[in-house]
Amino acid sequence: MHSTPARRRRLAIAMPVAMIAALAISVAAPIATATSVSTAESSVIGWINAARSSRGLVPLRYDSKLMSISGLRASRMASTNTMSHTVSGSLSSQLSSYGVQWFSYGEDIGWSTASWPASSARSIFLAWMNSAPHRAILLSSSYNYIGVGLASRDSGRKTFASAVLAETTDHTRPVARVTLHTRSGDDVRWSWAGYDPRLQTHTAGLAYYDVAYRVGLGSWYTLRNNTTQTSLTLANRPPGSYSIKVRAMDRRGNVGAWSSESRIWVP
Repeated sequence: MHSTPARRRRLAIAMPVAMIAALAISVAAPIATATSVSTAESSVIGWINAARSSRGLVPLRYDSKLMSISGLRASRMASTNTMSHTVSGSLSSQLSSYGVQWFSYGEDIGWSTASWPASSARSIFLAWMNSAPHRAILLSSSYNYIGVGLASRDSGRKTFASAVLAETTDHTRPVARVTLHTRSGDDVRWSWAGYDPRLQTHTAGLAYYDVAYRVGLGSWYTLRNNTTQTSLTLANRPPGSYSIKVRAMDRRGNVGAWSSESRIWVP
């Protein structure tokens, strides 16, 4: 039985999340080689997802809004030299103000005096993984999106970190591509396929395709709209080139990017 969103929120934030030390443990994850803050933040997400994958969980999807929120919260801790959820402000209010449609959320915070930013990022990640309540948040089977923020003070001698995880609606764009194009005489045929990237929870699922068509280098126009078909044949084409491109839509209305153009020449 699923609990209500409010109940799940209370469960998510009731877990203790204060960090006071970085303890080395062995985790199957990439080596920390980050040379910039953004790279270090991405590395933390990569390490978390490697740990999730090794346990049969779906990797968390990067979320720009959660990245902004976690960055804000890490910066507030650094500016006050205080590791605290409350000094960073109301997380639920921040999620709402950034337009995150959440059902539940969790946060891990931490600090380290290891070298900024790569070693400190790695140190904090390992500390989280060595703490049962922090690890439970990172390896939750409820959350599907993540943002990680790092901030330093005292010229990089101390690093503060926030990892904000949320269970939200699917807002990841589906993917489509043309898989085959063939010609038989003056008949041309294309096939395509697509998928909706899997989330830990709330994956919407693929719904439709749009197919755009053009002759030569002319203007594109929509040949198929909201179709479930995955192939197209055009017969008796006069000499010239003919192209299509496709995009997908999921059941929540997220629209993917157009695929690369697929061109067929009729001699």
